[in-house]
Amino acid sequence: MRQKTINSILGIILMFSLLSSQCSKEEGDPLPFAVVNIRIEPNSTQFINLNAVGGYEYITANPPSRGIIVYRTSVNDFMAFERTCPHDPDACCEENSCSRIVVEEDGLLMKDDCCGSTYLILDGSNVQGPSVKPLKQYNTSYNGKILHIYN
Repeated sequence: MRQKTINSILGIILMFSLLSSQCSKEEGDPLPFAVVNIRIEPNSTQFINLNAVGGYEYITANPPSRGIIVYRTSVNDFMAFERTCPHDPDACCEENSCSRIVVEEDGLLMKDDCCGSTYLILDGSNVQGPSVKPLKQYNTSYNGKILHIYN
């Protein structure tokens, strides 16, 4: 009976710790943790802008992510960046048009219109504005057909 009670208590503690960790932030990361596990075919017509080196696409991801910018750096290499600005991720709401990082017309810079921070698309580093952190970068692996974006 005592062991059953201990197991029940441990189960409840484990459940609460798992639930709270899904809404938490990683240490040193101002952004809430979002599970990212996406597979796409970058050479397909669905992602036509990724067919060529230097192209980018906006990809939808699970909340609380505001999406991902995928950039093709070479034939076999890709970068993937979170579209939530690390400067003040809670400043904008989903309805606000400036709530997501966007790629500038030149295709080299990404900008948050809320705070004015600008980032380099090659590595996500901050080049202007109040943000002192780079954009959150996700892992990518590419096998020649499927691009896997994950954390």
